[in-house]
Amino acid sequence: MNQRIAAIDLGTNSFHLVIVELKNIDQLSSIDEIETKGNFEVLYRQREVVRINVGSGNKENVLTPEGIERAINVLSKFKQKIDEYGAITHAVATSAIREAQNKNEFLEYVKNNLGISIQVVSGFEEARLIYLGVLQGLNIYDKQILLIDIGGGSTELLLGKRGKVLYASSLKLGAVRLAQKFFDGGKDLSSEKKYECKRYIKELLNNNLKPFKKIGFELVIGTSGEIQAIARMIYLKDTEIEKEEYKTFHGVDFTYEQFKKVSDKIFKAKSLEELKLIPTLDDKRADIIVPGTLILKIILNKLKIDRVTVSAYALREGIILDAIEKYYKKELIINSEQYKVYSDKDIRIKSVMNLALAYNVDFTHSNQVKKIALKIFDEFKEIHKLNDYERELLEYAAILHDIGYYISPIKHHKHSYFIIKNSELIGFSEKEIDLIANIARYHRKAKPKTTHKNLINFSNEEFNLIRILSAILRMADGLEKTHSAVINDIKLFNNNGIDNYILVLRYLTHPPEAEYWAAQKRKQVIEEIFNIKLELRLERITLLNG
Repeated sequence: MNQRIAAIDLGTNSFHLVIVELKNIDQLSSIDEIETKGNFEVLYRQREVVRINVGSGNKENVLTPEGIERAINVLSKFKQKIDEYGAITHAVATSAIREAQNKNEFLEYVKNNLGISIQVVSGFEEARLIYLGVLQGLNIYDKQILLIDIGGGSTELLLGKRGKVLYASSLKLGAVRLAQKFFDGGKDLSSEKKYECKRYIKELLNNNLKPFKKIGFELVIGTSGEIQAIARMIYLKDTEIEKEEYKTFHGVDFTYEQFKKVSDKIFKAKSLEELKLIPTLDDKRADIIVPGTLILKIILNKLKIDRVTVSAYALREGIILDAIEKYYKKELIINSEQYKVYSDKDIRIKSVMNLALAYNVDFTHSNQVKKIALKIFDEFKEIHKLNDYERELLEYAAILHDIGYYISPIKHHKHSYFIIKNSELIGFSEKEIDLIANIARYHRKAKPKTTHKNLINFSNEEFNLIRILSAILRMADGLEKTHSAVINDIKLFNNNGIDNYILVLRYLTHPPEAEYWAAQKRKQVIEEIFNIKLELRLERITLLNG
């Protein structure tokens, strides 16, 4: 069966669309086969400069009316092409939308009017997706690489090897962001402004680069429009400008000395007009090239980097490969090597466990709560009709539900919400992190209400999901009240009536009376949500010898 996927990258500077076709996907065992057997084809590419947070009345962390209008116009064009090709859409938004106070209005409008659901990803998840894309484009799987992606709103740095993210950092340093902050949108290129911007970048990078120095790397890969612009200025001859307007320079290297010659030329310009006189500089990047080049120069200097390899494969390709991994369940084999990129579940569970470890979670208790919660989920499946994706969210919330004890036992459920909500969980979208935080938040005390401030931006479906999963978690936590793992199994039976059920709590040794009475109190939430009557019974498990 043929499948077409459209990946949309909603960046701070520009929006990108790529549509690909996967042929005979069910017969393939890996992503490598898709390309080497000629069954992977790029059907369409489009890039549009949008700058969604630029416009009149512009202020930090707000999408401007003009920017939103540009974004809607571009996304409407993208949607026409996607429909024309009959593709399944996967859209990812990064820094500008991620930080915007009014992002939810924009996201809802796009979903309701264009039918495009946009996934807002964290800086860490953005870096992981870029790494995934880069792995497919370059034969670097066995190398310990440093990835540098200088975007419009943020700079992503990542250390990775064999598909594993060793360390990642997302910094609020972007070419568009700094052009607005220091250079009046590229209009004022005075020496004073360059000095101020340079000092600001250094201050922000000082401590953030230490882990990269400590861990180390063998190879440096540069992605994004900034890196492409530098490579273009290094390698593109004046006579090739029109002919090679969209050349990517994928896979080429440039040395620090080559970069310095180009950067000196860029920094020498005292106005936007002077920059535009440089023949090989893309006019569309002229107003943001100075801050972008400053970011790159300082990173190269501080990490003593003397060579950068350019990758045209980045976030868009990562979105496509991630979609294949999630929705077609194909392991990603890179460059014919017998290795695989860590699956989506591997990355997510490891990220959750690392967060739990950082905050000294009691794993004996959380693992038992997880076991019970998932068992309840499975037993009630015919009632709630949820699938494996929702089950996975419940699993993560169960592991992290008591993480708030790190701050204080008092109101620890609220502290759990705060810690999870503000974490940088790799492999998760911003919305998924928010869902997990709220499921953990409501495992005790108050029940979810639409009037709660932390819930007002969820759709009705998402709100109901939080109600269901937090109720299950609440019950599971009650069934582990004494932290002694006395409940060994759970079974649900219909009690001779459409809405009447018996939940049997099975135990091995002594009757779990504390757990039984805690569950009696908490079952009411389950009964309300599913509109059922639920009776609890204790049953001792008999072990037969022989």
